[in-house]
Amino acid sequence: HFESDATLDHDVFVWAGGITGRDAMNGTDLDNEHNRVNAEATFETSDDRVFALGDSAIVDQPEGPCPPTAQAAWQAAEVAGENVARALHGQPLTTWTHEDKGTLVSVGEKAVAHDVVNVPINTFGGPAAKFLKKAVAARWIRDIAGSSQAARAWPDM
Repeated sequence: HFESDATLDHDVFVWAGGITGRDAMNGTDLDNEHNRVNAEATFETSDDRVFALGDSAIVDQPEGPCPPTAQAAWQAAEVAGENVARALHGQPLTTWTHEDKGTLVSVGEKAVAHDVVNVPINTFGGPAAKFLKKAVAARWIRDIAGSSQAARAWPDM
């Protein structure tokens, strides 16, 4: 538990944090800023046994740090997982580059989309944005639980 002096034995440790870095990150020996661990584009940290991504990490990218968004974490997860396996087998690590596919924001039943890849309108709302938001959520459910679960969830989104 991070709030005590006790340690937790583990072979693989996955941290899935919220929207900001956790205070516990300041108590580690890892290079960090504002409770977020500094990581290379391979997700390696200052300790080669620790990989970091998502909200708890500042991942180096060519044009500055990767944004702490669900989109970025979802894109990064597969490469980060593969790099953990590669590190365990002494293989070279893969570098990851974030691809911004746009922004979707929803508040209640309303949604707005901005800078969506391959969409000629820069910012839009209404039914099209709401449909896109549901489609992104359905894709996530499909990837985790399968197509039938995504189809069943669609009416409640």
